[in-house]
Amino acid sequence: MRRPAIDRPAAAVLGLLLLAAAAAVLDWRFDLAGIWTRLDTEQVRDVVDADWFAWAALGAAVVLAVLALWWLLARLPRPAEGRLALSSTGSDRIDLDVRSVAPRLRADLDRAAPVDRTASRRTAVRGGQLIELRTHVDPRADGESLVNAAAGIAESVRTAFPDGEIAVRILVDGPKRPGRRRTPRVH
Repeated sequence: MRRPAIDRPAAAVLGLLLLAAAAAVLDWRFDLAGIWTRLDTEQVRDVVDADWFAWAALGAAVVLAVLALWWLLARLPRPAEGRLALSSTGSDRIDLDVRSVAPRLRADLDRAAPVDRTASRRTAVRGGQLIELRTHVDPRADGESLVNAAAGIAESVRTAFPDGEIAVRILVDGPKRPGRRRTPRVH
């Protein structure tokens, strides 16, 4: 799921505003900086001491809590659907279990390219699903073999799913640290 570009800056600004408001309330309560003695806060104290203020503050807190919960839940990643309808004619329907495609693509990449370990992840995108393969390159690998293996896998997925129901993205990270790599493979 693609998040709006305003999410992170808005969260940062809102967090800074909340920190500033909390600091102001703490300073007002304990008079740490001494600026509240120079200001006339009698009207504010009258409002805070009113009988209705506690109920209004509670109502505002509940509304803000519900909005915050909605905002967080709206941004949770949604799991990708496990099945994909390839075709249907009349009473016949062909479904593909997409969960079985990712392990096959991982194995194909491990076999075709000089990589150490491949992990996969499925996400829902508009009109289908994206299978992301993330791998670490073998330190002895050359770029041409990586490009050829990635192109071959991408082409096989395009051939198998010409309507674009399933797409593949291959991300190649640098070599793992020598102590964490598996036994070197012979290619």
